[in-house]
Amino acid sequence: MSADRRGPWEHWTTVSYSTVFAIGGGVLVLVLVGLYLMFPQAFQNALTAITSSQGGAAETGPSTARFINLDGTVKVRKRNAGQFVTADYRTPLEEGDIVQTGSDGITRITFIDGTTYVVKSDTLIVIEANTTAANRATRVAVQVTSGAVDLSTGSWEVPGSSSEVRFENAVARMQQNTRAGVRQDARGGVHELTVSEGQAALARGNEVVQLGPYERASFRAADAPISRDRVLAPPKLTRPRNLEPIISPDPSQEVVRFEWEPVEQAKSYRFRLSTSPLFASVAADRQVTTTNFTARGLAPADYYWTVRAVDAKNSESQESEPNRFTLAMQPATEQLLLVIDNVIQHGRVIEVVGRTEPGATVTINAESVSIVGADGRFRHFTSPLPGPGAHSITVVSQNRRGEVVTRTKQVIVK
Repeated sequence: MSADRRGPWEHWTTVSYSTVFAIGGGVLVLVLVGLYLMFPQAFQNALTAITSSQGGAAETGPSTARFINLDGTVKVRKRNAGQFVTADYRTPLEEGDIVQTGSDGITRITFIDGTTYVVKSDTLIVIEANTTAANRATRVAVQVTSGAVDLSTGSWEVPGSSSEVRFENAVARMQQNTRAGVRQDARGGVHELTVSEGQAALARGNEVVQLGPYERASFRAADAPISRDRVLAPPKLTRPRNLEPIISPDPSQEVVRFEWEPVEQAKSYRFRLSTSPLFASVAADRQVTTTNFTARGLAPADYYWTVRAVDAKNSESQESEPNRFTLAMQPATEQLLLVIDNVIQHGRVIEVVGRTEPGATVTINAESVSIVGADGRFRHFTSPLPGPGAHSITVVSQNRRGEVVTRTKQVIVK
């Protein structure tokens, strides 16, 4: 038997590719497990991002819209239901659902992209789309079968997002940060879209009409041509500022002065004041020739006010975006607990986390906080704020003894 003359470097062991992959895979698994144990949240965020990037722009499915204000008779018929039921704040709105308001009804609905709809009295709408794609692009579509709605679209974070309003045989494609009103009355021959802020396009077949601020597109019949004309602009409200608190030792004697900027071609103005964000009832409705109005004898409450411009032909503009202020009594000493623990900004939507006295009711920017825990803790997401700039977030708590406490935080929307 001859001696083995190979050097130590000449002793080779054959290893298959499958073995290499198995060893490498095992090491990778150990590394990933270690990362998960040390940084669980970061690991989950990275995994979600990878999964989303692989999904392309496929839709992840429909989401629910929700009511944020309800006044009077508002009913909902779910897509698979046979009859209408009374709406409440817990009613989710999904694709195919129908919302109907009575002659005394009005409601505000918010959608996944921040779009809000004010559905006015004697109106019927259908939720047609409310989805988010895997790339986070959103799609919202509503059919206005009859009646009138005012809508405001949000700021879209992802290109390709869309918001549409369908009425008669036309579709209005809204741009982001756009305010508009739609009226649909087939019997009266009224089919119109009026833009007060932003941009929109009304399309019907091959006919497309582009609209900018204070422009209206309308047609009298399904086959009639679309006309476009200018409309009177509403005034800009200046005082009281939106969400401004007015604290007084005697609110009933407080003189509240309302002011707004003049509008060219306006001969007078229609001022309205209400404790309802939807103006379901009014505390004052006056037509004045000046750009101010003074009120006295108001009870402590949250108030909303708006103004229309009126021209020489008595044609009215759309209402200005309502401002809200709080008139509250200054207590001698505060006994009611109200603490704002955190204010978190999600674009134009603000998340407010706080605590108050158990059993107290809480409103934030005049929106009722639906759930206040047994320990008084609450969390609330506001409706989208009107636009960039400084805004006040006003939190009001009231207990069963009638004590009211107000807290205000300032936020900046970029």
